[in-house]
Amino acid sequence: MNANGQRSPNRLKRDLAAGKVCLGATLTLGSPVIAELYSRIGFDWLWLETEHTATSLESVLSMLQATNGADVSTVVRVPWNDKTMIKRVLDTGPDGILIPLVNSPEEAEQAVRAMKYPPLGERGAGLSRAQCYGLQMGEYMQSANDEVMTILMIEHIDAVRNIDEILAVPGIDSIMVGALDLSGSMGMLGQTDHPDVEGAIQTVLAASKRAKMPCGIVAGSPEQANRRIKEGFTNIILGLDVLYLLGAAKTALSQVERASR
Repeated sequence: MNANGQRSPNRLKRDLAAGKVCLGATLTLGSPVIAELYSRIGFDWLWLETEHTATSLESVLSMLQATNGADVSTVVRVPWNDKTMIKRVLDTGPDGILIPLVNSPEEAEQAVRAMKYPPLGERGAGLSRAQCYGLQMGEYMQSANDEVMTILMIEHIDAVRNIDEILAVPGIDSIMVGALDLSGSMGMLGQTDHPDVEGAIQTVLAASKRAKMPCGIVAGSPEQANRRIKEGFTNIILGLDVLYLLGAAKTALSQVERASR
């Protein structure tokens, strides 16, 4: 969003549709300062996390405001596939919503209905940052159904079993594999590199290729990101703000020589 409240075309949606690789970072600390910094260092998109953090709706709004004028797309993961939660976050004006634990085509349809204004869905119309508080109301309502991305988390073995039917639901723009919760649903919580978990991940990726649907995943390192890109994943989370912070601090401490205490 620029200084006049006008929204640029959704970069992430267009780049993914064109088959480009898009690198993102997950922001968990709820800090507008971190959002501002990360929006200006070269990431293609930012994942603002509210499912597993204390980040409030007010903090989400401030973080999105901090990215104004930056060439980055913003995606908020809501805590649940709930139309009230989705509606309130949509009105803060992100470029997309990431909806967790979608396990069936029926749940995918529910998510899409919550994301779309009528006649495609049941999203209510109101005034907030998304519509520049009314200054861009008409423009936003005309474009939001096409521009605001619906991204589904595939993070349970039931979703893997239903993946072809989920991907057939109209209105989905992309999916993200959640390997950690997927491993838990398979009775192997935390064993994200287990062959059976990796097999499920590859099943989802293969289905996304058949459906020509962009598929994303969280990479634990640049090396892992490069491997996932070669496999065909396109929207890649390269790291988390808190892990970048801890990693830099731990590295600095480990490299300083000091007398034993």
